[in-house]
Amino acid sequence: MIDFQTYLKHGLLFDDNKKQALRNYKYASEDQSFLAPCMYKVWALFFVLVPKRISPNLITLFGLTIVLLAFTAIHINRRDDDDGLNCLIYGIALFIYQTSDALDGMQGKRVHMYENATTEIFDHGVDSIVTSLTSIATITKLTHIDKHLSPIFSVFVLLTSFIGFHSPTYEHVVTRKMRFQSGPCNPTEALIGMQLIFLITAIYPSLWTYEKSKLFLMLTIVPILSFSAILSFISSLKQIHIYHKGVMSMTLKSVFRGYSPLLFVIICAFLYLPQVSILYKKHSLMCLLAIAIPWNYSIYRTIITEITNDKNFDTFGVILGQSPILFSIVAAYFIPSLVMITLIISILLNGVFYIYTVHFTLKEVCHALSMKHFWTVKTDFQTKK
Repeated sequence: MIDFQTYLKHGLLFDDNKKQALRNYKYASEDQSFLAPCMYKVWALFFVLVPKRISPNLITLFGLTIVLLAFTAIHINRRDDDDGLNCLIYGIALFIYQTSDALDGMQGKRVHMYENATTEIFDHGVDSIVTSLTSIATITKLTHIDKHLSPIFSVFVLLTSFIGFHSPTYEHVVTRKMRFQSGPCNPTEALIGMQLIFLITAIYPSLWTYEKSKLFLMLTIVPILSFSAILSFISSLKQIHIYHKGVMSMTLKSVFRGYSPLLFVIICAFLYLPQVSILYKKHSLMCLLAIAIPWNYSIYRTIITEITNDKNFDTFGVILGQSPILFSIVAAYFIPSLVMITLIISILLNGVFYIYTVHFTLKEVCHALSMKHFWTVKTDFQTKK
């Protein structure tokens, strides 16, 4: 019988090569966003509010905290007449988060932590959490306004965000360069687009109750997002193929390793949500969280692989950490009366695996970098060392 904790811990231990890779970590990126150059001028206006010696990781956590508070608030307040207020709250939270996401990079350069491995963990790790929360908030708000939207709609909205995010993340592992493509899946465009959707819905919450609006949503927005996510995936495959100098066997092996956790979540989503459509109408938030947490776990493990320059992505270990999602799927097909309790169990177990992995690896990273805590700012001497 597999000892889950022992196996997961063994897969997270850092050897000397990984520790050295952390010390030598360099961040390289390419952002093809159309809006980012203009928006950075806006975000830079808030840089004067950032204390000079604060860790960029704390700025990242501040942005996440605002989104978490907003996410919690709009799901506690379920009154129909407060839909506009809820959308306004979350739209403002997204703007604060996106500003924080820009400021942490500026602060990282100021305190010489821009290429510190902890900043990559927090910056991209938090991005994945906010991506999930925003997709879920969008789905749950629209299904609250229009009770007839199906779980299949939820699957496509959620998975397009997952595919669009996962592709450049694993490409970064292989090619050592983070590349954000232009289009709806670009982080800047995607977040600004979501802010506009929440703002418009805040002003006119009944918008999505009209048949033409729903038709526009289903036949225009969702296909565009899906097509953009697929293009992002194909483009990443192309870059990985180029990196392996056109050797198909190496490309396929690399793709199988890195994208299997994403494929696992996609398969689980299509198996699960249609089967629990009745439960979904009352507990859409929990159903979506059961899918989002395993995906976030895989993204975090991918980030750890990237910053440690690990050539052997632990595919089995990642899928093992995602496996609690199977409890509720099995129950949905064979023991429907236990779907709710297995849903809760899967969320809790996946959450425990995720938190344990973050806690354990952060300690390993800080130890390797001679940092007392992830929220401290390293001195110039320590940074150069």
